[in-house]
Amino acid sequence: MARILVIDDDDQLLRMVGLMLERGGHTVTLVGDPIKGLEQLEIEKPDMLVVDVMMPHMSGHDVARQLRENKETENLPILILTARAQEIDRVTALKSGASDYLSKPVTSQELIDKVKTLLAEKAEKSEAPQEGLVIGFYGLRGGVGQTTIAVNLAASLLRVSQGSVALVDLSSSVGQAVMHMRLQAHSSWANLRNESQLDWETLKGQLIAHQSGLQLLAAPADPMPPDLPSAALTKKMLELMRNNLQFTVIDLPHTFSPAFIAGLESSDIVLQVLTPEMISVQSAVQVNRTLAKMGMTFKQKSYILNHTTAEAQLPRATVERGLNARIAFKVGYDTNQGRALSQGVPLTLTSAQSPLPTIVNRMGDVIWQRVTSKKS
Repeated sequence: MARILVIDDDDQLLRMVGLMLERGGHTVTLVGDPIKGLEQLEIEKPDMLVVDVMMPHMSGHDVARQLRENKETENLPILILTARAQEIDRVTALKSGASDYLSKPVTSQELIDKVKTLLAEKAEKSEAPQEGLVIGFYGLRGGVGQTTIAVNLAASLLRVSQGSVALVDLSSSVGQAVMHMRLQAHSSWANLRNESQLDWETLKGQLIAHQSGLQLLAAPADPMPPDLPSAALTKKMLELMRNNLQFTVIDLPHTFSPAFIAGLESSDIVLQVLTPEMISVQSAVQVNRTLAKMGMTFKQKSYILNHTTAEAQLPRATVERGLNARIAFKVGYDTNQGRALSQGVPLTLTSAQSPLPTIVNRMGDVIWQRVTSKKS
């Protein structure tokens, strides 16, 4: 549980609040003087501060203001206790920098619940990555469900993180992501020409918003030359998205284009999608050999075995022998995907308990845990 510093000049109330918090499982330090309390705070660096308003030398509001001016304590949860319960008292407490306030007398349950809420909010803020994660999907063979998995993983990451997530469709032919999400491609990366002058505001203006809050940088509605977007533009777009979004999921093109190579090089996690059929496995092996000859290396790579039909196909063990690698995720054939396409809502945003959302949500949870563990 948390380490909590309590400052109150009323010795009886100080002990009572300390006892309540200890019964809630927290480690508590009690200080009866605000000046000494600030000195103790520098030494112990607690997870949270509970402070009374009316005290000699310094009020609780003064303490909160001083802590908010310090870089080391600007995000420390501060709960102010006050004998008054008027709206002006709440406003004054929040203006001083307090995270929240409680009016006395306070019950044990009220205090524990409020502390729990403030600590949870602090944890959520600390879990949000300062620099976003870029995840690239590739297959280089159509029909393996690459776009389906990419769309659903982006939606899953949106659900688990409650943050900013974008999907990028780098296809130079007619993109599929807009169809999966039933969106109109009124803008696309084709409108972004000069990477040297590209900034986040310009790029953000080309993102299409899905009803879920997921953002899409669509492929153009009309086929483009296969060498577009350029490697330089692709890297610039992904750099801007990394710096401004929590997650960027790339649906890479099915050709060895400049955008394909640049997208792989920009990805923190690479996910190769294939189906359990001989041609798909052979294609995946050949693609990997070509990438290896090019000197391509990945920070982290995993395989996804996706069943796009209900018919019996190659066993997982056979596919792993062919790849000489372990399959990280196996997605079973999902009859609900047709309905999801018609509704434009990824299955991972629904309550469906079928194979695709079950596995892809697990993928999202694994990636989110990786992000949050780095922040702890």
